[in-house]
Amino acid sequence: MVRLDQCLDSDEQMEVHRITAAELQSHPAFLFHHLMWTTIDWIFPPVCGGCDRPGLRWCLKCQQQTTILKDAVCQSCGCPLPKAGICQECQSIPPLYRALRSWGTYSGPLRNAIHRLKYKNDMGLGEALGHHLIQVYEQTQWQADLIVPVPLSSQRLRERGYNQASLLARPVALYFKIPFSTRALKRVRHTEAQVGLKASDRIQNVHNAFEANPTFVANKTILVVDDVATTGSTLHECTRALLDAGAKSVYGLTLARATFSDEILSQVSPIPEENQS
Repeated sequence: MVRLDQCLDSDEQMEVHRITAAELQSHPAFLFHHLMWTTIDWIFPPVCGGCDRPGLRWCLKCQQQTTILKDAVCQSCGCPLPKAGICQECQSIPPLYRALRSWGTYSGPLRNAIHRLKYKNDMGLGEALGHHLIQVYEQTQWQADLIVPVPLSSQRLRERGYNQASLLARPVALYFKIPFSTRALKRVRHTEAQVGLKASDRIQNVHNAFEANPTFVANKTILVVDDVATTGSTLHECTRALLDAGAKSVYGLTLARATFSDEILSQVSPIPEENQS
């Protein structure tokens, strides 16, 4: 059996130790969740979701090769821009949600890891990748009352056996001690996979596809978590359902963001003064 520490460079061992030390100050439930997956790694040594390197679910090299989205994004939808501002799309049609943020661009190792998480039953990747969502949420000033994963249809949930958005969202909820629910929002009809659809078709595909439970969401600020955001149409429809059920406001958090075209990126307006905090 390959030992985990034998598969790591010294720098990577230090990085794993540093993250674990920080977690010791967090909620015990989060630490237990992390240690559970670490124990599974020792019994069944993993391979990296980004490069297939043995010994770690998500190696430091793949993290370093990921383009991380920082300040130069649309302050509304979170799409990457040459400089911080409001993108043309959000100027034309402001989204229903307050803001959307993502950790990195949907390319290279991160794209590989998300594919492995969704389509190759590598459930442990959810916990490893979820640490990046913790980093992103920590940098915002959002105050969520409830964390909700984007739900799958009952048909797709039966086919896959799990919801990758739930696997990504749970570490965030445990770390920040925010209530988590898979019952607050449900997909009321099966929809075609968004991959390969045009922007207009994506919007129509998920229109009225979600329904929220007022018992869970009324008068609360909701954080919706998903794996990838492209046009934001899925979050838009989730937000519509949550607001209709009485939610106070909605924010979105995704692991990856598919980039817009250069034409869209060049059409930027400055941030209004009241949004520059």
